[in-house]
Amino acid sequence: MAFKTPSHTSEYIREHLRPESDALLREMTEYADENFIPVLLPESAVFLKQIVSLVRPQKTLEIGTAIGYSSQIILRNGGQKLYTVEIKEEMMQKAKEYFARAGLSDRVTCFLGDASEIIPLMQGEFDFIFMDGPKTRYIEYLPHLKKMLKKGGILLCDNVLFNGMVAGDSEFQRKKATIINGLDKFLCALRDDEELTTSILPVGDGMSLSIRRG
Repeated sequence: MAFKTPSHTSEYIREHLRPESDALLREMTEYADENFIPVLLPESAVFLKQIVSLVRPQKTLEIGTAIGYSSQIILRNGGQKLYTVEIKEEMMQKAKEYFARAGLSDRVTCFLGDASEIIPLMQGEFDFIFMDGPKTRYIEYLPHLKKMLKKGGILLCDNVLFNGMVAGDSEFQRKKATIINGLDKFLCALRDDEELTTSILPVGDGMSLSIRRG
């Protein structure tokens, strides 16, 4: 669910966030919550809004559209053109409906399919990349995303601490071992990459922020 979190700190932070004033964005989070669709946690959404407002990217690549909630945040806060990838057709259709209602359709290019097949075929450069797709694939996507990230560009990834299990703040669940181990390898790869300067931030479910060195 969109607002579920195991952290008392996150609950405290959430109480001190300004309520969302936009009716469509409120509708989107309510729809996501009612239909068990994972979207950004409120504190993560605010952080994304701040980063995009600072960077004001001309071209953004997003991995994991869902219903387009994070897409809307990017486009409403300084992002000019968004290219977004989603594997589920029903999610992409819903996202397109919301893009149309917000008057953003002409600034979005949607790719329907498996990001593992789409990303290696993509060309061009992006000054901002937001990854919120399948967690086990983060490590697989990284080399392709880095090639497309401009020097000085930002790679922001969500859910990298995965309910605290990656860092050991919550009990390790064996059924989630593949995800946890995959995310740990991904964070180690970010740390060891000399072309990237990376911070791991305890925002929401954990976010990594990497800047490609110029």
